[in-house]
Amino acid sequence: MFDLRYHVASLAAVFLALIIGILVGVGIASQTSVSESDRQLLEQRIADLQRDLDAARTNADLFRRQQRAGTSYIEESYPAVMNGRLRTIRVALLFLGAEDSKLRNAVLETLDDASGPPLARMRALQLPIDAPRVMSAIPADSGNPSLEDVGRRLGREFVGSGETPFWDALAPVIVQDSQGPSQREAQAIVVAQTAALDDGPTRRFVSGVYAGLAAGSAPVVGVARTDQQPQRIAVYRARGLSSVDAVDTQVGRIALAVLLASGEEGHYGLNADADTVVPPIEPLPLAPPPGG
Repeated sequence: MFDLRYHVASLAAVFLALIIGILVGVGIASQTSVSESDRQLLEQRIADLQRDLDAARTNADLFRRQQRAGTSYIEESYPAVMNGRLRTIRVALLFLGAEDSKLRNAVLETLDDASGPPLARMRALQLPIDAPRVMSAIPADSGNPSLEDVGRRLGREFVGSGETPFWDALAPVIVQDSQGPSQREAQAIVVAQTAALDDGPTRRFVSGVYAGLAAGSAPVVGVARTDQQPQRIAVYRARGLSSVDAVDTQVGRIALAVLLASGEEGHYGLNADADTVVPPIEPLPLAPPPGG
């Protein structure tokens, strides 16, 4: 939870300044024309830098201990925070692009750790789309929709639990991997964009999908791994979705479980532009005693 990178960089900067000061001091001391006052100023500067270095080392040690304490606290409290949080909540997973096995495993681990039901369904879309094939495959009675309209209809059907005529018609054209029936109800959605949107038709189509997802009443959370490049968090923000940027970590899985269970909105994780690490965590009601 605590990041030492900035403190290490500060320590290195102070150390470098100290070395430069010593080298400059040696150079000046080798010149016979240096006045006694200049020499004293240089020695004072070196002494100040040495104190700064000592203080930076002390601070780095403190933050290192805080990091260890924070990590230990998360590991020890994780089971209590997660247990039962998704007990009755069915979650569906949508990949906008190829399936990312690490992201999928992180979502499955979140469900398992939070006592959730198995994944309701998963779909991975083939991107970029073949726009003519998509438009020729839509249901005959759907009028004359645009690509964005088609995507929006798919997004709404993915969130819903009724009939899914657009998914049924377009699956052979746009789905490259799937799990679970389309009609199975889901109370929350996880979306992961893994493909770049390099052409206009695909961008319009995906824009519609995002709009359809966001229009539903179910929580929709965009996710990314800590090592994922490029990060898609800015995309989720722009589309009005909540997000978790470190879903492959314990704090990321906590944030995801809380967002899916509570409908809390915001952007959480370890990135510098996250609102905070995790959303507010409401305590779960105590289970009734046996026979109570």
